[in-house]
Amino acid sequence: MDVVEIHRSPWRAIGLFLASIGFTAFARWLIYAHPTIGRTAVTPGSFAEFEAYAGVAFFGLCTVLIFPKLFQSKPVVSVGSRGIYDRRLSTDWIPWETIRSVTPMQIQRQRMLVLEIDPAADAHLPWTKGARRRAKLNWVFGRSGYWMTAADLRGGFPALAEAVSAARRGA
Repeated sequence: MDVVEIHRSPWRAIGLFLASIGFTAFARWLIYAHPTIGRTAVTPGSFAEFEAYAGVAFFGLCTVLIFPKLFQSKPVVSVGSRGIYDRRLSTDWIPWETIRSVTPMQIQRQRMLVLEIDPAADAHLPWTKGARRRAKLNWVFGRSGYWMTAADLRGGFPALAEAVSAARRGA
């Protein structure tokens, strides 16, 4: 089987970047305008003001992290007979022999694939430090393992799921 390479969608990346700028700006506006929203006022020293500061920090960080991805031309995910190489999760291929299952999962409208890895092989695979940390925390959402998201990929979840499914059938 040939290797299927999935690139980042420039339009999806731009959308995520603009959304993060918008949320950052809105949180900053809440801090400086101190509006009353419904029955809650964003007054100095209130919990609502703390939430606005947290929003500025979180969405500001998202903006900074998304910006370089706007210029990435290399593939994000490669799928083939060797396995899966998701550059957001690992530094090299994850062989099919080490992948116990690939399960689709959805949290609200966000769909992703969850890779369940053989525990004996997991420590020896080329996961990034961030991917290992997130995999440990994913049980909070009901599924442990390594999550492959598709929000910023060309073709979205259908393209990712089809590439993985076709490669698993051929492996």
